[in-house]
Amino acid sequence: MWRGDRACAALVAGALIAIAMLASGAARATTVDAINRARSAACAGPGGLHLLEETGALDGVAHALAHGATLHDALGRLPLRPEYATSVRLIGVNGERDIAQALSARYCGDLARPELRQVGVAWAGASLYIVVTVPFDGPTPGDRVRVAREILSRVNAARAMSRRCGATFYPAAAPLTLSELLSRVAASHSAAMGARDDLAHRDPDGSMPADRVRRAGYSANLVGENVASGVPTAAEVVAGWLASPGHCANIMDQRFTEMGVAYFVAPHSDGAIYWTQLFAQRRT
Repeated sequence: MWRGDRACAALVAGALIAIAMLASGAARATTVDAINRARSAACAGPGGLHLLEETGALDGVAHALAHGATLHDALGRLPLRPEYATSVRLIGVNGERDIAQALSARYCGDLARPELRQVGVAWAGASLYIVVTVPFDGPTPGDRVRVAREILSRVNAARAMSRRCGATFYPAAAPLTLSELLSRVAASHSAAMGARDDLAHRDPDGSMPADRVRRAGYSANLVGENVASGVPTAAEVVAGWLASPGHCANIMDQRFTEMGVAYFVAPHSDGAIYWTQLFAQRRT
């Protein structure tokens, strides 16, 4: 009899646990519904915005925030840092309507970015922690050849037309050719930057782009280098370089004849992805 009662008690406890889990899931769904209502209706105005998708990984980030972690440290728990992230803490809200009203009143600036895709939530007492992100959607290592060719095409299209880089006028320049050797040097530097989480032209040993190119066996009269981080696509990285006078000047320099380019995805770094673009004029 005792064993039967014990089994019955275990079954009842299991049922209660299941009910609690269902209630918790329903509460999270209601919370996310309220966030999406504020984002799409109140913050975006006519036309609205697409719904944010809740992910377990971001729920974990929000849970870490609720227990005192900084957003930077909490995001480090993800397999890959997002391209953009922000967090909101609401205190004393009770129910879907309260959440939507509080977000609409104070946090539309955080919620109305059209590129936002994902959300995570966590409760701690009377406080609601919300994390919204733009997931990083950069190239994979297998995209190396395609991305290099795309960047070369975009760079040569830019060189085909005269332009100003800051205050300096540059006439159109001849197209560059892609150098596999320069791309290998660029790949090594991108990986080194990713490992250090440091965007820089100078290596810790003091070497500069011309030193790295020379050590690789490339004999050059002139070497230039552009670097970037956190930019997920070839189109965006070239556009960013062209918008910066110094980087643009390298792209438009008529003396350069060859280019190498590479990227390195660093999942847990702040930069997420590190780009290196090398230019050279081969010594004859």
